[in-house]
Amino acid sequence: MAKRKREEAAKEKVKKKNTRENNSTKASNMEAYEELLIWAKDKGIILIGVEPRRIPGRGMGIVATKPLEEDETILTVPSTTLRTYETVHPSISRALPKDISIHGLLAADLAFDPSPSAKYRQWNAVCPSREDIWDYLPLTWDHRLREFLPQKALELLLKQEAKFEKDWSMVQQSKLLSSRSGQKEDEGSEEEEGGTLNKSITRDDYLYAWLLVNTRTFYHETPKTKKFNKEDRMVLQPVADLFNHTSYDPSAKEKEGNRKTCSVAFSPTAFTITTTRPYAAGEEVYICYGNHSNDFLLIEYGFLFDENVWDEVCIDDAILPLLDQAQAQFQEQQPQQQQQQSQRKVTRRLNERGKKGPKSQASQQPPKSPKELLEETGFLGNYNLDPRNPTGCYRTQVALRALSALADCPGPQGEKKFRAFIDYGQDPWEESPEEQAKLNALLAQALKRWSSNVIGMKIWDGLDNLEWREGHEGVVGRECHRGLLTMRWSQVRRMIDRALKELELEG
Repeated sequence: MAKRKREEAAKEKVKKKNTRENNSTKASNMEAYEELLIWAKDKGIILIGVEPRRIPGRGMGIVATKPLEEDETILTVPSTTLRTYETVHPSISRALPKDISIHGLLAADLAFDPSPSAKYRQWNAVCPSREDIWDYLPLTWDHRLREFLPQKALELLLKQEAKFEKDWSMVQQSKLLSSRSGQKEDEGSEEEEGGTLNKSITRDDYLYAWLLVNTRTFYHETPKTKKFNKEDRMVLQPVADLFNHTSYDPSAKEKEGNRKTCSVAFSPTAFTITTTRPYAAGEEVYICYGNHSNDFLLIEYGFLFDENVWDEVCIDDAILPLLDQAQAQFQEQQPQQQQQQSQRKVTRRLNERGKKGPKSQASQQPPKSPKELLEETGFLGNYNLDPRNPTGCYRTQVALRALSALADCPGPQGEKKFRAFIDYGQDPWEESPEEQAKLNALLAQALKRWSSNVIGMKIWDGLDNLEWREGHEGVVGRECHRGLLTMRWSQVRRMIDRALKELELEG
């Protein structure tokens, strides 16, 4: 009993200490934002009717301080305050290869530039901490967690990783790092105008800077940036990067996760954000980062929306096994079909010699499996569910029709029926309730199997079996990592359940 009391007292003491530290951190953070606003005003950045505020459970955001009308310009950022490829420290830009991406160049500016930089000290102070970045961006997570990412999220992550590694390789080969410079330097630094240039950064230092750029840049097209690839037309904007994202689809009902956002615009002299609807005092004001799925938002920005009108779920893991099964059955039938083809050849030769025998039909192409037919026509893979197409996208419906057509009529007749659909829009399945019911049953069967065998057993059980406790031997992730993965797969499950419900109603 005494031991339990001591443990409870110790826990209460730690809780109070953490509360004091959190309150102190929040106060310090708000002071940093206040300093940023003072700095912004001195630089000519104009905020009208809005200010940064802490949003419960969501960090910082921009909130209306008074009622706002539609078409009010609430933020103006002069071009002179933007961090662009032209503002990069000269000693940094000169040392890097000319073909490094603008993303990589801006990251090098953040990583190597004097810290705290006198010019951007107030902006640096409100950027997410390294711990924040490591908590929420999968590029920093243990590689063993990758098998628990949805397919589309993993594909995006691998592309992101390749871009980072290319930029980091260029930094390593440059003279920026102390070990590469070949010159005597004082503890990995170099005196430059305006401060000391850090020359002893690590891969993680650069990764942190690279991800800051990735999460906080805006698309910026000017006559000068038009010469770059579209993905290199990026710029860092103080204050503007405090606006949070929400999705918006004008064709859908406006609700949580689908709110009309502000418009953004840029000119040679300034970047502006303007309201497109009225806002009440105290209401958060959003912009839209783009029409992105939750897989994209997780990999690129480290957050998920519970309701996202642009979300989609890749169901290749549900559909491709059906195609593989059909492929296996097709291959089993090939010896018999080849024997029949040989017999037809013999019959054709007999006819050509004028001997007795049945007339042969015109030469035909070898029959194809549904998988081969889809690959030939460019419809293999990339099958999705989304809120606008709860029973599958067009590609999904094409795959189901290939399976159905060749199952009912193997060979030329089935292929003809399938091609009539993709080439001319002739859809006998839609015209026949019985045929459509077959397609719905096929998709429902695939989704149920995937939900049960893959998501239920591999994902949920796998996540439960991992070690998540901080500081424990063998730990592969933190609770925040598990929370994001669990939330994402819950969203996938909900979309599957929605699809099954729609299929049941249609059936």
